[in-house]
Amino acid sequence: MARRSDVGAQRDRDKPGAYISTLRALLRLANALLALIGLAMLGYAVYMYLKFKGTESPSFGPPSPSPAPPAPAPPPPSSHKLSFPWFIFAFGGAGLFTFLTAVTGLAGVGWNSRWLLGTYSVLLVIMLLVQAAVAITLFADDSWRKYLPPDQTGEFHKIERFVKHKLDVCRWVGLAVLIVQLLSLGLAYALSAAQQKLLDISDDDDDEAWGRRRPLLSTEAASPMERGQARTDAWSTRMREKYGLDTSDFGYDPARDDAQSGPSSHPIRQDSAQQQRRCVVM
Repeated sequence: MARRSDVGAQRDRDKPGAYISTLRALLRLANALLALIGLAMLGYAVYMYLKFKGTESPSFGPPSPSPAPPAPAPPPPSSHKLSFPWFIFAFGGAGLFTFLTAVTGLAGVGWNSRWLLGTYSVLLVIMLLVQAAVAITLFADDSWRKYLPPDQTGEFHKIERFVKHKLDVCRWVGLAVLIVQLLSLGLAYALSAAQQKLLDISDDDDDEAWGRRRPLLSTEAASPMERGQARTDAWSTRMREKYGLDTSDFGYDPARDDAQSGPSSHPIRQDSAQQQRRCVVM
């Protein structure tokens, strides 16, 4: 019965509470949304890159029978400092980083790993700091436009026109994404703290159960040859009736001590008596 109760208590400790289950469900939902956002950003970056490469490569058609037109005038120097499509790679890198962060959070929830949850929190903080820096750069100064490469696909201007026409919608979407990120960070911290508290409680219960199961004195059964006959003296009888102890397991034996000390004590007593008589005579 005691073993069954210990097993049942262990199962109760292993089952997560309603609070931890709710935190896990909410964190899974938030990370699923972040993963979808990251995949959407990554897919759109791949689409823009393929379109950029398609417009950049020249088309080889059949030769025209008309005479060649005069050579056009050289184009004016471009005001753009960078011709490399870094914007597309930056957008795709942000999507990949968001997706990997969400996967780290899902793995931390699924495996109950506090280390993965801590890594997930650090990645979220980095993401929020980068987003804040980008937002400040975009709205504080317009000098970043000269670093954009020439838009041969027209996607950037299309996005810019959409943002201007749907500015309120974009603001609400950005606010929703920010809320999801902050909520994920808070849920990760709360879940990590709850798991640590549950682990501490489990360790305390194990220590308490070990103390209850371990006897104060070793009462392991010994064979009759090792234990010998039960003692019948008054001290052994009192220890056995009052405390339930078998005194044959201990080295102290009052009867044996009396037997050893009895004969050897008589010469000492006689010598002391003779010395006293001599002192009286003197």
